[in-house]
Amino acid sequence: MRLTREIRCSPEQAGNMRPLNTWAGAEGANQLIPFWILRATVEGPVDPRTGYICDIKQLDTLLRERVLAELARSESHTADAGLGMAQIGIAMTWAFKAGATNCPLPAKLFAIEFAMSPFTRFAVVSKETDVVCLTRSFEFCASHRLAVAGCTDEENRRLFGKCSNPHGHGHNYVVEVTVRGAADGRMGTLVELPVLDRVVMESVIERFDHKNLNVECPEFVGVNPTVENIARVIFDRLVAALRPAKLASVRVWETAKTFAECDGAES
Repeated sequence: MRLTREIRCSPEQAGNMRPLNTWAGAEGANQLIPFWILRATVEGPVDPRTGYICDIKQLDTLLRERVLAELARSESHTADAGLGMAQIGIAMTWAFKAGATNCPLPAKLFAIEFAMSPFTRFAVVSKETDVVCLTRSFEFCASHRLAVAGCTDEENRRLFGKCSNPHGHGHNYVVEVTVRGAADGRMGTLVELPVLDRVVMESVIERFDHKNLNVECPEFVGVNPTVENIARVIFDRLVAALRPAKLASVRVWETAKTFAECDGAES
């Protein structure tokens, strides 16, 4: 069983348990400061008496006093230039080790996640504590029609319902691209943000945005543009373009309730 707890915080709050865990900021704060999101995922047995893996207040303490402290220390060391990829990678691995050492027993720390904005987040998972994953979010709008070639309109309606409208329909897609690399101080295998943004914009967003996927995009000739196939096509377009960075996965949100994810295993 796993449990995830999130706090919203700023570097200035490291070690301070007074701030409320809300989007409103710290009590009495009279300035606008950047806010981060930190998440800790723990795994372990559920206590038969309390029903807890551990008390979430303990996870708040762990995140603020251990994980946040490591990230804040890293930021203070690079205040003039801002946090760079290498600094984040090293800080994330140190933060995970600090969190794992102080994790409330019998729970074990499974992962930590650091979101600098709604569009950029980093993660370290227990099975690969020397590897950092970077996830960047993008958006595009496109229309499509779900239909199987050779089926009648009635058969397609039975298969896909209103998604088989002959005139198509549209979605505001959100694409989450995750790359992974070694946190070795050089981060040589983790792509820099400007490069990642440029590659995704050129290879995906500019190609699919405001297009009819069935009609205007050769990738979907003979391929039903379901969210599953869209995720696979995007993964295949990015995996070579991002080298030497390692593309870990592509997640495509078709709606707020539905996403498909491709890690290349079946591409």
